[in-house]
Amino acid sequence: MPLPPALAAKLSKRGLINPTKQKPVEPVKKQDFKGLSTCPNKSNIYHECNYWCETHWKGIQTPDPKYFRNMQKLLGKYPLPMNWTEIFDKGSGRYYYWNMENDLVSWLPPKHPKSIKCQSAAKLRENRLKMKEREERLEKEKENEKLKERERDRDRDRDRDSDDEDRSHRKYSDRRDRERERDERRHRRDEKHRRGKTRKDEIDPMDPAAYSDIPQGSWSDGLESNKTRADNTASGVLFQQRPYPTPGEVLAANKEKEKPKK
Repeated sequence: MPLPPALAAKLSKRGLINPTKQKPVEPVKKQDFKGLSTCPNKSNIYHECNYWCETHWKGIQTPDPKYFRNMQKLLGKYPLPMNWTEIFDKGSGRYYYWNMENDLVSWLPPKHPKSIKCQSAAKLRENRLKMKEREERLEKEKENEKLKERERDRDRDRDRDSDDEDRSHRKYSDRRDRERERDERRHRRDEKHRRGKTRKDEIDPMDPAAYSDIPQGSWSDGLESNKTRADNTASGVLFQQRPYPTPGEVLAANKEKEKPKK
């Protein structure tokens, strides 16, 4: 691809490129549907002339005299209409007849009963190649559409996976929220239960007030007539200072009761 003229001038001025070494721009060669004039195969619409045709087919420059006499007799019998003309084909060495108005051609004069008027091989070849290009373009568009469809399928799968992941995340998040709410409700319920406990629930189960109608008092209550010399100044939950006889005192008292009286 050649450089723009302004850029090429700047680069050549700086000595970065040599303008004399730049390759000339080759014009795009227009496709010739008529084929090589000296090629005998140009009447085949599936044949495309190439370099081999140029080097091997020299063509027939002048018609055969016998054929030319027969052609003149045929034209004398079936003269050409005003819009028709004869053209010599160097590839086949024969004359064909061309309608200058509608581009129809025929190997026989148009008034001949066996004349077949049709489009030229160049026109048929052009239509065939255009149809081929159109089919290739449609095939390419189909391939592109398939690729886009695959991309859309991958995007849908990716979105579906993302949605599944989000749903799974929301599911576990909702589960954690429910467990947290359940724990909070249990905590509030336990707290409410603890606050709603009666004074009796907090009494020492060994205290008579816990299992009878005796009013609860301190350990110093009722110790004025106590003979066990318990400390009546102590108050609170002091198990070791309760005003009850020890097991040894109970056994000694029972032994005293069992002694025979003298």
